[in-house]
Amino acid sequence: MIIGVLGGTFDPPHVGHLELAKIVLQHGAVEQVWFIPCLSHRFGKQPEPFEHRLAMCRILIEGDLERMRVSDIEAQLRRPGHTLDLVLMLQSRHREHRFRLLAGSDIYWQKDKWHKYEEIAKLAPPVYVARQGEPSLPFEALPAPPEVSSTQLRAQLKGQKCSLPAIPEAVMAYIKEHGLYRDDR
Repeated sequence: MIIGVLGGTFDPPHVGHLELAKIVLQHGAVEQVWFIPCLSHRFGKQPEPFEHRLAMCRILIEGDLERMRVSDIEAQLRRPGHTLDLVLMLQSRHREHRFRLLAGSDIYWQKDKWHKYEEIAKLAPPVYVARQGEPSLPFEALPAPPEVSSTQLRAQLKGQKCSLPAIPEAVMAYIKEHGLYRDDR
């Protein structure tokens, strides 16, 4: 089976992440998408705890468990981990699958900043999805999902907005139940 690796902070997971997975699946680029929350942010940001982001991702995909999964494999990588380490671990543990990295078109233009990107691209050939506001790629990318800013969502959540259309109701209920994204923590 061809698995699309959708890594990210997922802080919080939202409809943009879900739509990206659906676009890649609908275009037949992969047969299944695995959401893989990072354990910690590589550039020092402090996301909500890993366990909460993992749980919210599981809630996000509840309606499509045939084609989407959530993996906690990042918790088992040495720190600091790189995408290459993730791909190598996935390949060693799941030899029956082939992997493709799901990436926004912005990643193509930033690949020189990644640790051994060319090796990642050989092991898990990227599937590029357009991002609004980014330059076109020298080849065709899949269509862009709705643009959603996790930074803006976190700011709105800190302002205690009760409802945000970009966050599914079940994920929002989890956020409220666990008191996430509040200033008073």
